[in-house]
Amino acid sequence: MSTSLIYPLTTPVKAGSYKADPMSASQVEIARKMLCKPVSYASIQDIVCSKHFLETHLTIAMRFLCLATDLQVIYNWLPWRYTRYLKKDAHIRHLQETYVTVGDSSSAQSFLLFMNDTAIGQADVHHAIQDDISMYYNALAGDYRMQLLIDPEKEMHGDTALFILLTCIEFFFTFQEVERIVFLLEEDHCLLNRIEKAGFVFESRVITPHKTAMLYACSRKRQQEDSAL
Repeated sequence: MSTSLIYPLTTPVKAGSYKADPMSASQVEIARKMLCKPVSYASIQDIVCSKHFLETHLTIAMRFLCLATDLQVIYNWLPWRYTRYLKKDAHIRHLQETYVTVGDSSSAQSFLLFMNDTAIGQADVHHAIQDDISMYYNALAGDYRMQLLIDPEKEMHGDTALFILLTCIEFFFTFQEVERIVFLLEEDHCLLNRIEKAGFVFESRVITPHKTAMLYACSRKRQQEDSAL
């Protein structure tokens, strides 16, 4: 299993490095500041993270969201309960407004995920203390909330969802401000049987106005211990 992490929008620091893909003998230093910062989603940008899983010959990669190409794809992954009230064009306009706001934000960021060069999911990360999740638990300054939307045709396929989780948390923990990643899942969500394999620990049940959910957390220390195994 090898990882290549490149984040060109910040200044690399000396602390820590990750081995690049097997074809490269060099070491890639990781920027560890400012995971959530204003970013333009107007055009396609370079891959910022790539993790290869040797045992399955699968590579999971991430890049920033692109409004011009990705909204149609994301719409097709949304559950019917979210899309039935709006026509497709109206819903895509709503998605565009949402992600423009995220791009301008200093507390959130959005990525598109790929499996072997095919779009497979979308990830959001939010500074938890500035997110509505902070109303339901005692959010700390180093907490970041992760949200995933995975192609439903791939979500239950083998360990694909697990590989996505592992890639995302490894990338997010390369930023020095991230101490813990929290994840809120509905009680019947299919990721529940994979979330603990990725290093998350159940924290509490959360009752929101719309649902009862399970709050999981993965600390930097836990992720490092799991990576060392």
